[in-house]
Amino acid sequence: MINKSTTPKISELLLKNVDLKRQLRIAKELQQNKVIDLNVQKVIKVTYRVGLGTPDDPVREINSYWDENGSHLFDL
Repeated sequence: MINKSTTPKISELLLKNVDLKRQLRIAKELQQNKVIDLNVQKVIKVTYRVGLGTPDDPVREINSYWDENGSHLFDL
């Protein structure tokens, strides 16, 4: 019978350590950037195509966002 070691490899421990450090960094950033206000607003989304279909100007979709009063907010 062969006994397999249950001790983790050094590479596994190093990867876990890197992941834990990343999680800690993210948690610290979130604590510093506390949300002051959050609310849901209604927006109007308009999707349209732009571009000539050439390599320099391919056809692509643009999502344009407007508020209920007709003011343009932003495009993605």
